[in-house]
Amino acid sequence: MEWTKEAEELLKRVPFFVRKKVKKEVENYLTSQGKKRVELEDFLRAKEVLLKKMASSEKGYEVTGCFGTETCPNAITSSKELLDQIEKLLQEEKLTEFLIKKVGGKLKAHHKFKVGLSECPNACSQIYIMDIALHGFVEPEIIPEKCEFCATCVSACEEGAITLRDKGVEIDKNKCIGCGACIKVCPTGALKEGFKGYKIYLGGKLGRHPRLATFLKTVKEEEVLPLIKRVVEFYKKENTKGERLGAIIERIGWEKVKKLFF
Repeated sequence: MEWTKEAEELLKRVPFFVRKKVKKEVENYLTSQGKKRVELEDFLRAKEVLLKKMASSEKGYEVTGCFGTETCPNAITSSKELLDQIEKLLQEEKLTEFLIKKVGGKLKAHHKFKVGLSECPNACSQIYIMDIALHGFVEPEIIPEKCEFCATCVSACEEGAITLRDKGVEIDKNKCIGCGACIKVCPTGALKEGFKGYKIYLGGKLGRHPRLATFLKTVKEEEVLPLIKRVVEFYKKENTKGERLGAIIERIGWEKVKKLFF
């Protein structure tokens, strides 16, 4: 759909992590109204309608991914299919019906159980206010005999996790965030992909008592769905009135909750 310059300028003021979604919602709404072009007045009218719609929620859950699910050069994982599977799992868990019963009426946006995924450790901060957050992770594997001591990987590592020793490359695992930048720039193949998967965080939320999601553990892709299922089961078991997972974690205590998933 064509956008006028004025409408595009207003769209640029929308936070980047929801800009794509807002654009899609505006275009869908205006298409339903028979519009083929987005003008400033149309955008403002659509924005008002969509804000009212956002105040209430038809679903009790939300699954979102970053721009990396399409064409991001920093993407470590490719998670479109995984996101679809997570959405299906939450649907099968009947979270909408569960929350309607717990809340005792119509759901609002802040009741949603939210899952967010970033394809790399750059991780848009949005995922850390989700009930479950995932970001792609790759652990470099060193092949010492291929190292030519060029130090390209040292320059590429923003965390300062890589050091050149007499025997070749050394990586500090406490500093490495698993972005894979060193692997991409190594000209000899002395660094290659080792473990690849996702870091899992739990309990993020905004509201009157905001909380950033807490790191749980790193898992392989095939372990993600079973773990999410266990987290959802825990959430449903401990939920008393439709509160977010973070509120439940604060009530029970992180250390006790953490032990349940190891």
